[in-house]
Amino acid sequence: MSQNKQKYTPIIPKAEDWPIAQLNRQREPFIQAVIDKAMQTLLATYSTTDDLRAVLVKTVATERVRSQRKAWKVDPADEPAFWQQQEAALADGGNMAAILEAIINRYAHEIAGNFRMAHYQLGQRAITYTLTQMLNPLSLKRVTQPWRMQERLRERIHIMGEIDELRELAKIGTLLMVPTHFSHIDSMLIGWITQTLGLPHFVYGAGLNLFNSRFFAYFLNNLGVYKVDRRKKNLPYLATLNSYSSLALQWGCHSLFYPGGTRSRSGALEQQLKLGLLGTAFEAQRCNYQAQGSDGRKLFVVPVVLSYNCVLEAPLLVNNYLASQGHARLGSSSTPPYKLLKLTNNFFTKNSTIFVSIGQPMDLLGNRVDGAGNSYDAQGGAVDTYAHFLEAENGGGAGSQQDNHTTTLSNAIVKAYYKANCVLISYLVAFAAFTCIKKQHAALDEKALLQLPPEKVRISYATLVETFTQLRVAILQLHEEGKLSVEPMLKEENIDWMLQHGLANLGLYHAQRPLLQNKAGEIVTQDLRTLFYYHNRLQGYGLE
Repeated sequence: MSQNKQKYTPIIPKAEDWPIAQLNRQREPFIQAVIDKAMQTLLATYSTTDDLRAVLVKTVATERVRSQRKAWKVDPADEPAFWQQQEAALADGGNMAAILEAIINRYAHEIAGNFRMAHYQLGQRAITYTLTQMLNPLSLKRVTQPWRMQERLRERIHIMGEIDELRELAKIGTLLMVPTHFSHIDSMLIGWITQTLGLPHFVYGAGLNLFNSRFFAYFLNNLGVYKVDRRKKNLPYLATLNSYSSLALQWGCHSLFYPGGTRSRSGALEQQLKLGLLGTAFEAQRCNYQAQGSDGRKLFVVPVVLSYNCVLEAPLLVNNYLASQGHARLGSSSTPPYKLLKLTNNFFTKNSTIFVSIGQPMDLLGNRVDGAGNSYDAQGGAVDTYAHFLEAENGGGAGSQQDNHTTTLSNAIVKAYYKANCVLISYLVAFAAFTCIKKQHAALDEKALLQLPPEKVRISYATLVETFTQLRVAILQLHEEGKLSVEPMLKEENIDWMLQHGLANLGLYHAQRPLLQNKAGEIVTQDLRTLFYYHNRLQGYGLE
């Protein structure tokens, strides 16, 4: 495992040779291929006129309701008229295949993204500037030396893990990057990381609701992002979306999926992954092998774990999570002006670091792969992935085999998250403090505990030192066993320094701090629920 602050040379020197740029030059043929594939899938599944008609009637009915009651600014102006036209065609006994094709054609053009190099370069500069503002305190040098922004970011964003393997695999295969998802800035951070590591731009999906904003739409429409409308659950839409994702992978575009589906509300690492779009990777790999035999381009899954000392949305996310678990909502989601002023002051005067852990790359069967793309099972034996896909195809059980393999891959990704998870000092301080609070109030269940007013929560500094020290020993032992990663400074010997470092960095941009030390030297909280959120990052290791 390596940790690096350097910027790598691009693995494809000319940006016009990137797979995403090549796909964009053939945008219309690609969209037609998506339409053809979705049509083929649905017509094979619903082969009788009655079956297909039932699918179309349900689709048109739900879409008419959506266009009338759940309209968004981004929706086309002719949306109601289009669906009224399809309803009339069905009522008149029109050609079912023609109606289906019209619907899929509309969906495919809605989903499809563009990629323009000028917008990409502008976007990368905007990302660099924004991350620099967030992670470095305001200073005269930051204002007078803007050319050092990339260098300062590499000092603040620590990329760890299987970097060299990742770059080698990107040269010989197609990457499917599957990061954890904690914050709205995750995609921005991943964009900076892929550029820093010299990788071509990735294809990824973004919620169509983001395109309601002209600002976001301006960039996203030209960065190769495809649109995902979560309002649409009908079969033609899902078939079109899956076809788009699968074909982008088949055309060699490195892709980014958030298998957790949405940001972690609890603050814990994702355990229940969404399997839908993961399934499109299996379809892409199967088609690659069908077209090219054992030399078919291989897909590689790369888990990535993002670790922040402060997740800006944490208070709102954890409140939503607890409400979903039956807890009462506390306070308002809005922030008073004086606290916003304090938050702004923190934002511009305090610095922070982010750790990015590149996990062990694997194939679609969950097997470890080396830099040459060779697969190995848990015992170190070589695995022929082509033979596995060929066996499923010849056995006629490709669908059930894919379901089994998707579940296996999902479990492997979760294990990889826990292994690559970087334990920050601030996480361990949060876990230690919340453990002390639970012990002090052992008679309370979790719901009652999290309703305690902040003034009822006090921990002596000595108690925190003792608990933190014991937990640190356990964490370092797990690190030695290769079960997790740690922030390098966690290996230092000065416990007092580590505690002060953790207290200073934990949620440092929040208006209400999850943990701080008062004038009497006691450890107190201004927001127990947000402390719970950061504590949850170390769940699943048996530390309790």
